[in-house]
Amino acid sequence: MADLAYKTRRLIEESAQQHGLGRLTKTVTFDVATLKSLRGEDGADEGKVFNLVRGLQHEIDEDPAAAPVLQPLKDRAERILKDLEERKTTGLAAMDQLAALAAEKEAAMKAARDSGLSARAFAVAWVLREDAAVKAAGIDPLTLAKDAEELLGRFPNASVNADEQRRLRASLYKPLLALAQDERARVVDLVVRLLLTEGGE
Repeated sequence: MADLAYKTRRLIEESAQQHGLGRLTKTVTFDVATLKSLRGEDGADEGKVFNLVRGLQHEIDEDPAAAPVLQPLKDRAERILKDLEERKTTGLAAMDQLAALAAEKEAAMKAARDSGLSARAFAVAWVLREDAAVKAAGIDPLTLAKDAEELLGRFPNASVNADEQRRLRASLYKPLLALAQDERARVVDLVVRLLLTEGGE
């Protein structure tokens, strides 16, 4: 009897395969091409959604300079995942929503490449593009980002030198004179924080 149990166990060990675990443990790239390929794969959409959101987090971790651009997309992706977990949406609908986010991400990354700006400077333009006060004052975020990048070139040690950081801040006030004083201070703080983020470029 023991021999039969041993042979059965050996047969099972030799012929057993793991299905699905590879998809759960690998990180996928969050882009339109990956979404299209995942749609064609077998498996639950819920797992695919989870992997895509995890892939977006991985991109943020790997490229901190792109985080200001990617973080709002990740936040929206996590809301989609939460809705899926709470059964407020279906796996197919979540995949469609993620497809829209992936297209938005690709457009943002293309805009970043086309802008000719460093990752840090583009983050300034990207974050401020929807800022109500900046819009109301008629300030062009891309122009502001270019100015900020030039200023960072003039004050390259601003992240470690308090005097240079003070001079950088003071120089940023000029292009923002159209803003109210409190809004100007808020935007300058935001721009400095984005420009001096660790891991940029």
